[in-house]
Amino acid sequence: MAVFSPMVKSPGPCKFLSGTRKQNHQCRRDIGLPEAIKEARRLAVTHCEEQFRYDRWNCSIETRGKRNIFKKVYRETAFVHALTAAAITHAVARACAEGRMTKCQCASERKHDATRLAFRWGGCSDNLKHGKRVARNFLELQPRNGDPVTEMLRHDSEVGISAITSAMTDRCKCHGVSGSCSMKTCWRRLGDFNTTAALLRTKYHLAIRKIPVNNKTSRRSAPRDFRPRETIYDQLYYFETSPTFCSVTRGRRCLHPDNCATLCCGRGYTTKVIKTLEKCRCRFTNGRCCQVVCDYCEKYEDRYYCK
Repeated sequence: MAVFSPMVKSPGPCKFLSGTRKQNHQCRRDIGLPEAIKEARRLAVTHCEEQFRYDRWNCSIETRGKRNIFKKVYRETAFVHALTAAAITHAVARACAEGRMTKCQCASERKHDATRLAFRWGGCSDNLKHGKRVARNFLELQPRNGDPVTEMLRHDSEVGISAITSAMTDRCKCHGVSGSCSMKTCWRRLGDFNTTAALLRTKYHLAIRKIPVNNKTSRRSAPRDFRPRETIYDQLYYFETSPTFCSVTRGRRCLHPDNCATLCCGRGYTTKVIKTLEKCRCRFTNGRCCQVVCDYCEKYEDRYYCK
């Protein structure tokens, strides 16, 4: 919840997050972790809003009044936990490779079959292993016989970490005479975080609801029919049907009238005509390279906003 709340500088060791006692101890002990957590927060919030900018839920934690998505385990709750775990893993792994943390460094790739191929491992790989370790410790994801809500959210967080793992790719640089690329130096690098966010959004839409026997899904009285035992974390789970989020869509911009019909919850929408100036009819000066001159043309665009 702290990750998606408005950022306020905290007097504690984690600086931009009011952490628990254990989290504050980690931030105090691991120099560079507070900045990595700040970056993870930026990644999670920015990419969440980008993925859901034309949906009713646009990563707001409020549902209505003082209620929020963390009171129960909604589909959105599962997604936020997965995205937060992925963002921390990504930010820490990248910070290690860039030398911004003191307790880790570049990952060393040791693959025995590399010598038989026309490349060698080198460079500076993102330290995914350390990123996963820090994320699990910081979010306290160690398996335990906790209540079903805790177990489900731990599982959803692991789905996020697994999504980051699938985003690792090989980056290579060629060596050789006259660019022959007779030998390549390769290292492992995390892909753009937007790819991970898009993957998790797909999992959000495919999430499975676990229906409790006693129909109680709050933390105080959670169902006992969810005890995830699988080691492959590929599916998001949730307990409660999501609210409509209609109370938080007023004034939101729609993509087009059809999108407004869903986003505005039947309240209708207003259309605003926006005039902008943009360069047009660009050409070389006197037909010569390489000075370019352009005219400015007016462009009119319809934008739609929920009532």
